Amino acid sequence: MTESKLTKDQLVVEAKALRQRVVELEAADIQRQQVAATLQVSETRYRRLFETAQDGILILDADTGQITDVNPFLVKMLGYSHAQLLGKQLWEIGPFKDITAARAAFSELQSSGYIRYEDLPLEASDGRCLHVEFVSNVYQVDQQRVIQCNIRDITARQQAEAALSQLMTELRTRNEELDAFAHTVAHDLKNPATLIVGYAETLAREYTTMSDDERQGFLKTIEQTGYKITTIIDELLLLATLRQSEVEISPLDMVRVVAESISRLTKSIKDAQAQIIWPDASTWPVALGHSLWVEEVWTNYLGNALKYGSKPFAAPCIELGAAVQPDNMVRYWVRDHGPGLTPEAQARLFTPFTRLDQVRMKGYGLGLSIVRRIVEKLGGQVGLESQVGEGSTFYFALPAA
Repeated sequence: MTESKLTKDQLVVEAKALRQRVVELEAADIQRQQVAATLQVSETRYRRLFETAQDGILILDADTGQITDVNPFLVKMLGYSHAQLLGKQLWEIGPFKDITAARAAFSELQSSGYIRYEDLPLEASDGRCLHVEFVSNVYQVDQQRVIQCNIRDITARQQAEAALSQLMTELRTRNEELDAFAHTVAHDLKNPATLIVGYAETLAREYTTMSDDERQGFLKTIEQTGYKITTIIDELLLLATLRQSEVEISPLDMVRVVAESISRLTKSIKDAQAQIIWPDASTWPVALGHSLWVEEVWTNYLGNALKYGSKPFAAPCIELGAAVQPDNMVRYWVRDHGPGLTPEAQARLFTPFTRLDQVRMKGYGLGLSIVRRIVEKLGGQVGLESQVGEGSTFYFALPAA
């Protein structure tokens, strides 16, 4: 009896234990289902972020460097298909084809667990050059080390930064140019203005004691100096409008343009007893430009040649010419037989609003600044060839018609 009763008690205990175990298993299963559901939610959230991220993402095996996953944004960014990337080692695909550098970076990543490049140049499948920010981290997933690479395209940002840098450089240049411009204008206007004031004061003070010839001489000087100031002001107005002005470009009748410039300088040519040689002008190649602006260029070049293009006590002999260059630009030139310019003076001559140290070179600054502005606005270039003792050739080139 006792033995049978103990067996029943044991059965009752075992039954309770089994029921408790079932309850625990059911609770564990519920917990497992909850964990699985949480993991599923987390995985879904991760996949959603992975699939919709606006950065490229690569997942690598940390031991082999093989690509195990890649998001759509990176596929689109690099132009490679999903299949072309999966299973490949990082240095086997085009953008990372510098094997030595890629393997070195991979080794560093394996050891440190983190690597970052602020500006890594990549090449897309179609040859486009991309600049990216590249960040990699190593972490554990299911007891396995993986590498996640986040790749952000910063090409547009770099272009914007480059454009901003260029704008800042141009702004600094404009500010420096403005300071030099103010100095040049003050210098160009102060001298004739001072001359007029001086002559006018002398005339007012000594008018009654001066002869008619002296008074006429003073008045003539004041008149000529006033015209000089007017010319400077006209040049300044032209220079101020060049930046904003847009003109119609057309084939130039260069013979007529040069003739107009020579006509404007008739008195200076006569006073200097200058000879201007351009016998082949009818055969000159035709260029594109704006006649009124180009007339200003010729007037400046010819005016400078008349002032500075002869040796002491010799009448100026000025040659004009034209030829087509290999780059399909037409070069026109004004050649004088004056003292010429040193290499140092040549280097400074077309720099905006600078003037040479020599007293005889006053006047080059503003005029040649206008020439350069005009020609560059018309898509051309200006320049100078000179040798001390052998004269100078000032030229400008415009697109051929």
